Amino acid sequence: LRQNQRPIDAVAVDKALHSDPPILQGMEKVEMAFQGHRDITVFTTKRCIIINPKGLVGKQIEYFSLPWEKVMAFGIRTAGAFLDFDTEVLLYTEMTFYPGEAGSSGDPENNIPPRPPIPPRPEESCWELDFNKDLVDLFQLKYYLSRRIMEFNKLELGAPIDLTPMTNASPDPKGFERLFQWLGSDQREIDPTELDEELHTNTKILLDNEKCLMAFKSGRDVSIFTNIRVLIIDVQGLVGCKIEYTTLPYRSICAYSITSAGVWDRDSELNLYTRNRWHLAKVEMDFRQGKTDIMQVQRLLSTFIVGLPSDGKVIFGPKDYGAHERAPLLGGGDMGAAILSQSTEIDAGEMDAKFRSDYPLLLEEEKVVKAFQQNRDMFLWTTRRWISIDAKGLHGQKVKYKSVPY
Repeated sequence: LRQNQRPIDAVAVDKALHSDPPILQGMEKVEMAFQGHRDITVFTTKRCIIINPKGLVGKQIEYFSLPWEKVMAFGIRTAGAFLDFDTEVLLYTEMTFYPGEAGSSGDPENNIPPRPPIPPRPEESCWELDFNKDLVDLFQLKYYLSRRIMEFNKLELGAPIDLTPMTNASPDPKGFERLFQWLGSDQREIDPTELDEELHTNTKILLDNEKCLMAFKSGRDVSIFTNIRVLIIDVQGLVGCKIEYTTLPYRSICAYSITSAGVWDRDSELNLYTRNRWHLAKVEMDFRQGKTDIMQVQRLLSTFIVGLPSDGKVIFGPKDYGAHERAPLLGGGDMGAAILSQSTEIDAGEMDAKFRSDYPLLLEEEKVVKAFQQNRDMFLWTTRRWISIDAKGLHGQKVKYKSVPY
């Protein structure tokens, strides 16, 4: 009953798809091919093609093409320890999903039976392909997808930076701190040097010109920021044999926000908003207060998302784990006035200076051109993006900085 796919002769498939029927373009080549029960999955130099025979005899055939440049994110999920026979590949796109329908209790008086809810389905928003774990080389597949999909990101590398590690190894948490981190999934910095070597050799996922710049660990899971993507390694199951590697190219991130820790909060937050509409539409990460310079994470994202290759080299100053966590922007203010107040324009030059020194939010080539204030909150229009600065709580010490590139 299992229909997970196994490798087949790519040369023979290439010849067939160039002639009968002529699906491939002249210079397009089949690099990998797999067959399940009747379906065939083909990886070419330009796209993924899914060949799906329909009906009892399979005379009607659907050829679905997904160009590599249209893949917004992708994941590899390894097989688990027990009764799990396949490796899964997840390809995320910008296409819509089926949102599902709410159920109804029916109307007995009018003879209308109850209707159960219909759950949402990913449809074309997320393609899941199953491969036989014993016949498909998982590491080869990981690296192939990285090379094929990520090469379209090379044209959008953002501003230049020094490719040196930016996070340091933190001591392992102990006692209650370890318990709280496990319960809250808070991440702490780790040294990316060993990870960089591992992901270039034994677990070959990273490209040759790719470098791990930041790395964070929460329990068994790891989040890595390279010069091309965000890589999330999610260890699943009791024994940790099932591992999911999710890649978010920076080009797929359409907005991002950081939230500093407040008076009573023990963590800062990072949200990534992607072009995928399924469950990667919003990716959330929590960081342990005092263990991560959240402003430096924001600066790294800005470098690759709103920075330009023509910009000067972006300089990252020394880490500051506390100064930006609790400093209020404009004081507490009155909550009633905050609800009723109108936005007023404020001096853009003053805000430009403020968010370069007190709060290092802006890039060197970026400039604030318009600024507005509504009680404690501010809205900035720069030459690269729109920034919302939302002071939360009674004291306004928990601040959310949201960036939306133009």
